[in-house]
Amino acid sequence: MGYTRKKKNHTYYEQTPEKVALFLKNFNSLKHLAPVYIDETGFDTYFYRKYGRSLKGQIIRGKVSGRRYQRSSLVAGLTNGDLIAPMAYEETMTSDFFEVWFQKFLLPRLNTPLVIIVDNTRFHRMAKLEVLCEEFGYKLLPLTPYSPEYNPIEKTWAHIKKNLKQSITKLQYFV
Repeated sequence: MGYTRKKKNHTYYEQTPEKVALFLKNFNSLKHLAPVYIDETGFDTYFYRKYGRSLKGQIIRGKVSGRRYQRSSLVAGLTNGDLIAPMAYEETMTSDFFEVWFQKFLLPRLNTPLVIIVDNTRFHRMAKLEVLCEEFGYKLLPLTPYSPEYNPIEKTWAHIKKNLKQSITKLQYFV
């Protein structure tokens, strides 16, 4: 019949087209600068197998712990397909923590004229980040809200999480 299964591309209802257009206009005006995409992600340290095998009609019962597990997190930049200044941490990300990482770990690793693209998470105090960028001679460009499709590091995080989960699942079969 000519139909093929394809993954949907989607955006969020909350995304404002005018803000996206303005972001893309600003981004295109800075095309002469190499982009660095900044983001944070979290990994649950509690993995268990959700599926098993049984005879047809029989229920599989298993036990999982009710205790809360630690969530590990990672912050990094992405430029030219490479993660730069990655930092793993256990505590919750705060504005102060992010700004220290930004100033002490990320900015010293950069050396060419760049535009730093960061999402609008609450703890990203844009005024403070702009001052830090100006000190080092970089431009800061905030993403529009609800626009992860314009931040390639999101796909990197998804790839890392997928491979981590597959590795953990394979190890569980041997335990």
